[in-house]
Amino acid sequence: MPEGVDPLAKCFKSAVSLVESRWQQAGLRPRRLDARQLATYRGRSAEIGWRFDCDFSDCRRRLDVLVTAAFPFAPAQVALVDRPSFLTWPHVERDGVLCLVPDHATFPIDDPYAGIAELLEMTFDLIEALIRGERNGDFRSEFLTYWHHAGRGQARTILSLIEPAPPSRIVRIWEGARRTIIADNDDTLRDWLRNFAPTIPAGELRFKSGLLVWIDVVPLPSEYPCSAKDVYDIAARAGVADHLDELAREMRQRLIVMLGAGTDNGPALVTTVVNRPKIVRGSDPLLAGFRPSRVPEKVLQARLFGGNAADRTSVERIDPTWVHGRDRDPRISSLRGATVAVLGCGSVGGPVAMTLARAGVGKLILVDKQTLTGANVGRHPLGVGSIGAAKTSELAKRIRSDLPHIKVECHNSLVQDLLLGADCPLAGVDLIVSALGDWPSESLLDEWQSALTRRLPIVYGWTEPHAAAGHAIVVFGSTDRLRDGLDATGSPHLIATRWIHETRSYEPACGAAFDPYGPVELGFITSMVAQTALDALLGQAASATHRIWLARRTFIEAAGGTWSDELRAIAPEALDGATMIERRWSRTAKDLAA
Repeated sequence: MPEGVDPLAKCFKSAVSLVESRWQQAGLRPRRLDARQLATYRGRSAEIGWRFDCDFSDCRRRLDVLVTAAFPFAPAQVALVDRPSFLTWPHVERDGVLCLVPDHATFPIDDPYAGIAELLEMTFDLIEALIRGERNGDFRSEFLTYWHHAGRGQARTILSLIEPAPPSRIVRIWEGARRTIIADNDDTLRDWLRNFAPTIPAGELRFKSGLLVWIDVVPLPSEYPCSAKDVYDIAARAGVADHLDELAREMRQRLIVMLGAGTDNGPALVTTVVNRPKIVRGSDPLLAGFRPSRVPEKVLQARLFGGNAADRTSVERIDPTWVHGRDRDPRISSLRGATVAVLGCGSVGGPVAMTLARAGVGKLILVDKQTLTGANVGRHPLGVGSIGAAKTSELAKRIRSDLPHIKVECHNSLVQDLLLGADCPLAGVDLIVSALGDWPSESLLDEWQSALTRRLPIVYGWTEPHAAAGHAIVVFGSTDRLRDGLDATGSPHLIATRWIHETRSYEPACGAAFDPYGPVELGFITSMVAQTALDALLGQAASATHRIWLARRTFIEAAGGTWSDELRAIAPEALDGATMIERRWSRTAKDLAA
């Protein structure tokens, strides 16, 4: 027992003593596990264990109760010593430890005996159900877990971009040194790889075919394919054995066959690999007795899809619907087809662009003329490795690398140059987020929007000093304008905070002014701006919506500020801060209370 943290060691000893005392009171005499017995649970960090002899409906079985040094804060575990072979019963790990509760389950730490008693009650219920064969359906609903446990053959990382749905079909595959990528077509595969690893030479972007077999019923572990013949039989039952025959003629070193199926918890994808029989002393088992081009198809099929072992490998889904919401976010179909332009990729625009990418927006257009400096790094997604480079191109690299399925276009230029150009790339987007904080540019953008013949939402976002408050407004054009809430010089009619002293600071350089704030307080504002952008995209925010984030009142006062009279008039209930208010973007100062 580690003695480094004495209070925790006392908690552990007290909990163990309490549990053993309660067992004695109940007339139970479990045996303490010795070091050799505890060693059978290597990797479980078991500090102490007890063994019970228990009568079940079929026979007497031994149960081990295990606790780590973190007990009672970490719950106990129960293991079944006398058990059938691995994967005969669900919820029984290879070492016999039972999966009784999900990872998020909790137990009372002030009554450790009650927690163990509850686990033992669950254990008896589970084992009796397993004896009666009532839980085999769990093998199907939790298919990916049991397939992973049954993995065999060479370990490889397989990433899937395919749409996880029927029908069975040919898929395209790229195999690199560290990972294998599978997609529905060459274009998807090529675009993803160029984003993820742009330095891969074009000559190495060579793809081959594999097969997705969509099966009607999720197999039990006893039905998992063990041999190449098993794989062929599964394809034959699905009606796509002819695809395997076609792929077999290429006689590659390995043939990747994905299996897909619907489960109670959504679609599941796994992979089998049929390996070409090894050439031994120059003799090729596939060609024996025939010239390479003269092997009869039935002979080739029998030799490739014979009794040789098939690998079983797990798959990591990286298709957009899984990455962005695990198939449960209904917004993704709309967001995948959307294009959003982010103007200004600094401390506000940079985080907003990253958030929109992670939310699943299909294409981003980044516009900014500036390069990253050391002063930017503390509150920007980019790090010191990007200092001296254009913010747009570095941010694009980051998004492409993290989320290779997202399309990113970048313009290292002034917004004015784009708006005044003949072919403005902003004209065809679905939404613009302006984080410029620059009145000349944003007034031009406002005028440009008013001249459009279609409704194009623009979200403007900015911060007040110390990020004590932040603003996000949505303007659709037509009758609503950015300038409705600003004076002639671009200053907002409604400012949430007032400051006794000048808040703007200066670097020892010409015109290098900045507002002091850090990434923590800024995070609330960039999240609000990003949320407003999503709402505008999805039709959940009306034109002229104005959202204001207010930091904690104590934070503002500590920084030397206070709430403005205008804010006190329109939101007296929000003056403690740490909240967001929503109002209509006003035309004049007189409309503030409207």
